[in-house]
Amino acid sequence: MAQHNNIALPVQRFTRADFTALRARLASKLPAETVLRLYYNEDELDARGIAGAAGLNRFLDAMRDDLIARLIDANPKLADILSHARQKNIWSKSAIDYLVNAADMTLMAPRLSDPVSAWFLPIAAKRFKQDGILLMGDLMRCLRSRGAGWYRPIPCIGQGKAQRIIQWLQKYAATLGEIPTAVFHEDVVDAHSFVVISPGTTALAPLDRMLLTASLNGEAGLNRHPARPLIEARHDLDLVRAFLYKHRENDKTYRAYQKELERFVLWCVKQRNKAVSSVVVEDCEAYKDFMAALPADWIGKRCTRRSADWRPFASPLSAKSRKYAVTVIRTFFRWAIDVRYLSGNPWAAVSDPKNEQAMRPIQIEKALPEALWAKVAGEGGLLDQLCAHSLAELQQRYPLRGAAATFPMDAQWRLARAAILLIGNTGIRREEATFATRDRLKPYPELPGLHELAVLGKRLKWREVFMPDRVVAALAAHWRDRGEDFDFPLSPSFLLSPVIIPETTLSLDKHATLGTGRGFSVEGLYGLIKKSLLRLANDAQFDLTEMERDALKNAGVHALRHTYGTNAVANDVPLDVVQQTLGHTSLATTTIYTQGEKKRKAGEMGRFFKGK
Repeated sequence: MAQHNNIALPVQRFTRADFTALRARLASKLPAETVLRLYYNEDELDARGIAGAAGLNRFLDAMRDDLIARLIDANPKLADILSHARQKNIWSKSAIDYLVNAADMTLMAPRLSDPVSAWFLPIAAKRFKQDGILLMGDLMRCLRSRGAGWYRPIPCIGQGKAQRIIQWLQKYAATLGEIPTAVFHEDVVDAHSFVVISPGTTALAPLDRMLLTASLNGEAGLNRHPARPLIEARHDLDLVRAFLYKHRENDKTYRAYQKELERFVLWCVKQRNKAVSSVVVEDCEAYKDFMAALPADWIGKRCTRRSADWRPFASPLSAKSRKYAVTVIRTFFRWAIDVRYLSGNPWAAVSDPKNEQAMRPIQIEKALPEALWAKVAGEGGLLDQLCAHSLAELQQRYPLRGAAATFPMDAQWRLARAAILLIGNTGIRREEATFATRDRLKPYPELPGLHELAVLGKRLKWREVFMPDRVVAALAAHWRDRGEDFDFPLSPSFLLSPVIIPETTLSLDKHATLGTGRGFSVEGLYGLIKKSLLRLANDAQFDLTEMERDALKNAGVHALRHTYGTNAVANDVPLDVVQQTLGHTSLATTTIYTQGEKKRKAGEMGRFFKGK
């Protein structure tokens, strides 16, 4: 069945006769027969489908309730006043004036101050409200900040509905404003989207939309190396892009470095009126101070990089984040010297921001307790119970709407079980789980029932992790749902793959193709596991304590890694083995998972206090 994409309300236009009739009925309490005789002719009654006094009462009651609902959406503070007036049928002049003013919006185009419920069907308005969009102005700000993907976080608003909304909003550009270009062209940056960055303007833009004037682009920077550079970089922006290109194979590192360097470039030009290749030690110290006290106009909500609302920072920076920024910029300057673009590194003379060392830098408290892990992931546990249900039983237990209702819920739970068991029994990171492939998984020849998996971890280092038959059986069940042959050990396909991928360009682009199938994005795998744990926590049919439900609600993918670490140490797996399995560079990091030292200190202090 085709999706129904009509979500805008038909515009209901009340006439002045309707306003007058409503006012007369509420203020003067005139009988319906009198209102009919004084304010309406037969043509007007026929147009409204009003056959007599009873019909007029129903029409005016519906009009009154509709306007009350709109007013409450626009101004919740009026809820008690209007609800009391309706309940007691006692209407003051000011309350009636409020209703008439609300009715006026039906005679004109939508305004930014109008509630979304005045212009969209109730189900659509409800979805908007769930995303914090209460007014038409909120909707327009959402378009500006998110760009073409503005609708994706909103439940049950798909691409078809989003297009109909945009078409409808375009009709009212005079009152709501023009639709931003980024809404129509998510993946295209045209010449008009570039922004000239200079000290005399308030404009801020990310690296891929940034233009610098000749005096600030670094072509004549004071710190430029006198010899010919080893890279084809004419100015500072070319230098930054060349440095980032060096890290193109690691998307996470690329995005982290890009964020820090574009912030520094913006600060140099706008705050210091200098090119990056002209900064000195004093400038570097000043940037440390700047990061510790960010101006309000440099901070904004996360949004698309093509949005006019984009800001370099989403929130004030912690001491740890400021230290990381300095490390990245210092590395960038060191590389610029190596390629003979700069003569010296002013950051070499600058100390790192002070950063208090946390007592527990790894938040292992988020790990699931061993008993809860066994209850969820053990043989016959909650995951096994759900995977044993039929599709009809699961659809009734977890009712979904829209396109999600067509998903094979039984296969989805077998996928969730495979992902949770894989990470919880090996401790691999979510990036490692995302890109793990079948050809890297094989039985361990010396111990029947044990399997080894090679994963590519941080710093592009391969390592082996081990798992029991139970995890492999869960993966095999997931592969049967995919229609792929798990018994073919040389298959290069991803171990985990979405059950259904929408046939849209965006979905297909973000799910990498490998072998015979497509894999998850890192964020997509996180979302699958997080959503599955939340469903377990909120399922009233499971025998879980409130503490256990809270633990599942707060758990994410990394909590499963911590669960593996704490359970392994608690069961006397040697620390060096746990270190190698988790891929920790330092054994000191792995020791976080043991509570032995803490217990020893507590015991000694307990004996000390007993003697007091």
